[in-house]
Amino acid sequence: MKDTPEFRTEVQEVTHQDRLRDPERLQALERTGLMDSPAPGAHQRAARIAARLMDVPVSLVSFVDDERQFFSAQTGITGEAAEQRGTPLSHSFCQYVVSSEEPLVVPDAEADSLVCDNSAVQDLNVRAYLGVPIRSPDGHVLGSFCVIDDKPRDWTSDDIAKMRDIADMIESDLRLRETLEERDIVMQEMTHRVKNLFTVINSILRMERNAHETADELAESVGARLKALSDAHEMIVPVVNVRRSEGATTTLDALTHKLLAPHGSEHETRITIQGEHVPVGPKAAVYLTLALHELATNAAKYGGLSTDGGQLAVKWNRTDSDDVVISWEETGLSWDTEARPRSGFGSRLLSIAVEGQLAGEMATQIEAGMFRRRLQIPLTSLQS
Repeated sequence: MKDTPEFRTEVQEVTHQDRLRDPERLQALERTGLMDSPAPGAHQRAARIAARLMDVPVSLVSFVDDERQFFSAQTGITGEAAEQRGTPLSHSFCQYVVSSEEPLVVPDAEADSLVCDNSAVQDLNVRAYLGVPIRSPDGHVLGSFCVIDDKPRDWTSDDIAKMRDIADMIESDLRLRETLEERDIVMQEMTHRVKNLFTVINSILRMERNAHETADELAESVGARLKALSDAHEMIVPVVNVRRSEGATTTLDALTHKLLAPHGSEHETRITIQGEHVPVGPKAAVYLTLALHELATNAAKYGGLSTDGGQLAVKWNRTDSDDVVISWEETGLSWDTEARPRSGFGSRLLSIAVEGQLAGEMATQIEAGMFRRRLQIPLTSLQS
């Protein structure tokens, strides 16, 4: 190979398999929504440009999970691989780009110990290969952007630089897709919250109407609670700029108090908030606000804050594994396990916020008159 730096490191089998099966990487790949999806125009253009620029018959935008590679875009592939838009890993060179997290440079596959026994050599006539990583916005290697020749070829440093430049365009497309998805989530949440707002206001008025002797006192109290709702609403707006958020962090205690303020202060016996100091970064604050606001709204509509005798306890603690476990428990509910509210957009929003964006886990326990939601979130996610 001419004028080519040594990019390859030895791929150990355990490390190779572990990296392909890394749960966080696979989750990042799933979040793109690109596996088995129609070819994005930007990816198809990148494949065509690379094939012409490098004067090769084949170029691929290949995303790799733990069992197969899927061609988000391709040019030059024929036969079953083209029809299926992918191959099993037995026919994949791209898997080694993922596991090594660096370019794979193969001048002659038949003479290369790493890939000489790969079925792609004979079945797909892969003789020379150059692939560079495609990274997700959070840094996981999702696949490879590659060019393939049917004859031996000495790839150069300039070839690698060109491929990196085009791969940057694909990664820019991934960032744009993520931003648009976040914006869509926010718009759905805004619509969802407007619909819920009247229910929340009605609940506040119902609880307050007999607690004050004059209309002025009632107006002042209700106004304060509506202001707290507005404050919580403002915490959701920056979600469209989550990736660029900077500045001071808040705390889990402050965030929880702000979101629950419309439903009762910490001095009222119906709500208990308790937990140690846990910093919450700007990105996590957005998604945690989405989750806790959804729980609070449901509590006001159906749960512990919808009845005179209902109560809510929100408590959290850090585990030895540096996770934060948040316990949300409502008691005094008017519905039982058979009459509980159905899942809908709110449940999906919780899953996106906690499991998708904060890499956490959720568990739910429902008994007659009691609802408990357990959120377990890595401390590193909360500080992001």
